[in-house]
Amino acid sequence: MTGMKLGQYVYGNSLLHLLDPRTKILSCLLVIFSVIITDNLYFLLFLILLMAAAIISSGLSYQLILSSLLKLRYLLLFTLVFQGFLTPGETVLMVGKLSMTREGLILGLINISRLVILFLGSMILLMTTSSLKLSAGIEYLLLPLRKLHIPIHNYTTILSISFRFLPTLFEEAAIIKNAQKSRGAQFDSSNIAVRIKSYTAILIPLFEASLVRAADLGEAMDSRCFTSHPNKLRLNRLQMKRRDILFLIQMTAVLGTGITISILL
Repeated sequence: MTGMKLGQYVYGNSLLHLLDPRTKILSCLLVIFSVIITDNLYFLLFLILLMAAAIISSGLSYQLILSSLLKLRYLLLFTLVFQGFLTPGETVLMVGKLSMTREGLILGLINISRLVILFLGSMILLMTTSSLKLSAGIEYLLLPLRKLHIPIHNYTTILSISFRFLPTLFEEAAIIKNAQKSRGAQFDSSNIAVRIKSYTAILIPLFEASLVRAADLGEAMDSRCFTSHPNKLRLNRLQMKRRDILFLIQMTAVLGTGITISILL
């Protein structure tokens, strides 16, 4: 597991690795739909446990995912505090004229759980599906839009390239951050203005490197006579198997049952 990067495809033989990409995409959409329409905290916590079990069973580095999730702690804390003070209800804490309410804290925990589920789901999808299979799955699911003369192949190509270079951008950002640290950048300063200035020193060279990489990629694609017309001949065609159908049925049953129970309660 050494050298594993967040969002990078990790080779494996687990059930999630073997599933058709369309199955995983549809499952993620079902989870997103469930997260949006329900506000039951216990159901959301159940989904988080389900995601954690999927990460462990797939052989992914849960330490890497957890450490990356901890980097979002300020966003999650801000969400909790924001909801706690701006939601009316039973007061549990007074800070000057502002009151933190019990209903606000519960709503904040619900929103934090939603963000965690979306983060974990996206990481599982990206780390168990290669960029080529993921773009092919999206293209297959969007095929009906071709009747509206929408260039689906172009959009899926853009997505495929984006997925491919996400881990590279993370790696370059880490290299630039270490370089700026050696030059005296204060990323851990208690002064927010100093920290913003330090992170700006990462964004500018990272943006410049991205433009250079995009130009090189464009020249490489042009030299190989890349066109926007979809290739109808594929070496490996996607084909749903029995395990994909059973997985979708189980996901629909579990999420449907959870949503029904949370609504009734």
